Amino acid sequence: MKRAIPLLFLALAAFGQTGKQPKPPANSGDPESKSQQDATGFVRDLRGERAQLPSGRSFGMASGSFLGRDAAGKTVRFSAWIKTENVRDGYAGLWWSVMGPGDPNNRPTLAFDNSQVRSIDGRPDAHNGTIRGATGTTPWTLYELELPVGKTASYIYFGALLTGTGTAWVDAMKIELDGVPYTPPQADLDFESPTVKGFIVGCGGSAICTGYKYKVGIDNTVSYSGHQSLKMQYVETEK
Repeated sequence: MKRAIPLLFLALAAFGQTGKQPKPPANSGDPESKSQQDATGFVRDLRGERAQLPSGRSFGMASGSFLGRDAAGKTVRFSAWIKTENVRDGYAGLWWSVMGPGDPNNRPTLAFDNSQVRSIDGRPDAHNGTIRGATGTTPWTLYELELPVGKTASYIYFGALLTGTGTAWVDAMKIELDGVPYTPPQADLDFESPTVKGFIVGCGGSAICTGYKYKVGIDNTVSYSGHQSLKMQYVETEK
């Protein structure tokens, strides 16, 4: 499997813990590419070369992307309904990253929020360090984040993540740019497609999930609206 796919997940963890900018994957323009699904429709861990991060953690996630020109100079409001069961030692939440111009491997991060780490213009925001995701067992609840998108934005990355243990369901994602609804090309924000459409899904973090296992995929038995939702589930540590 190509290394480019898990690099975004690795980079997200690195930025969240160290403040360093994530490096976009080489195939970021193809958000549906090359996921590995098992017979149940869930996606198995996306493996890659070992890459240890100081105090790193693994997490399950879904990652979408689109060109920054669609949002440049605007304020984004990103929201979704999240339901959790026994989420411990972490949280289920949303994340959004705004990348600036330049070389794909060296673009500045203009704004970032993963429902805990939050920065704007490269500096920690007032809400940085506060968990703003779902923990424990909770009913369907609306979560949202709002960020400025700089005029020089080149790429946007966004999605949902589960850190720690337990299970989380995500449904009815909504993106608004200056109050106007926006749907990224190819993305199914309601998760009603047979498989997760418009997102790379799998595992990320320290050592790219070596020793851990998350399943991320469509669940057709639980939903907030429609008939399906995105399910992120931690599975026992591999022996």
